[in-house]
Amino acid sequence: MIISRLPAASAVLLCLVSPGRAGAQSIPSSYRYIDNPQAASILGGYMSLATGSLALGPKSGAFLGGRYAIEAGGPVFFEGLFTYLPTTRDVIDPRRQLGDRDIGESDVHLLMLDARLLFSLTGRRTWNRFAPHLFVGGGLAYDAAGPGESDRNLEAEDVFDFGNAFTANAGTGFRLLPGSRFMVRADASLTLWQLSTPAGFDDPAKRPDDEADPLHAPERSEWVGGYGLTLSFAWRF
Repeated sequence: MIISRLPAASAVLLCLVSPGRAGAQSIPSSYRYIDNPQAASILGGYMSLATGSLALGPKSGAFLGGRYAIEAGGPVFFEGLFTYLPTTRDVIDPRRQLGDRDIGESDVHLLMLDARLLFSLTGRRTWNRFAPHLFVGGGLAYDAAGPGESDRNLEAEDVFDFGNAFTANAGTGFRLLPGSRFMVRADASLTLWQLSTPAGFDDPAKRPDDEADPLHAPERSEWVGGYGLTLSFAWRF
């Protein structure tokens, strides 16, 4: 009976003599705390843009820019973005028949400034170095190019002017932190802005009889959207 109890007693004695070995055992966590609450980024991507019912707006294209982000308490952080999208737009002559109104292209140098509020789904931590997030924001867009050569063939009241447009955007994405300071980020977003129709498009003398023609009853302004994909590289500090 005494001999049968020796293995159990030995095990208890071993635990008492070597408490450090038993206490050293731990389960590694998939979550890691994110240090350095600020980040500066360079970014690039592509926007697929709708040009509106009259095909007046900027076309799809690649963009580049920069971002500054600062994390508040908990899962919320704020950021500001500046992006530049060089593209073109069709020049539409309302005096022509449907299918023959596109008389050329003009350059567009679209400058966009946005502010966003983001919510990190993992808070101030990463899961296996990933941190997914949602965001919503708004800003301004401005075409720095002005009228082009093809616009000179139009009447002054028919020239499209992008002007200053308010924007709204929302989307989702994730951050990847391979180290404590370097960060890679990818985002998918929806951006909306308003296009104003030139005053000359509402001239009754230019109005077609075909009710299916979008120029028959043109909207004074309309909201259009664009989908964007962004990849950025950041340094946290």
